Amino acid sequence: MDLKVLESFPPAEVPNGVIPATGAVKDSSGELVGELLLWVSDGRLSALEYSWYTDEAPTALPDPGDVTVAVQHS
Repeated sequence: MDLKVLESFPPAEVPNGVIPATGAVKDSSGELVGELLLWVSDGRLSALEYSWYTDEAPTALPDPGDVTVAVQHS
């Protein structure tokens, strides 16, 4: 999903690419079924990517309660 942030907000001082955090998506049984990634371009959020690990593509974004965010420290 492409995103567009209003230019009236100042850009963040972060490098282009995927932010260093992952949103692990688990199903109701606790099995890992995918992940959410946030992309940045020119200091602004530019895309949300939902990668799934199942055979069938999801038809909607996951419920927020099914997502666990982990920050990757450098």
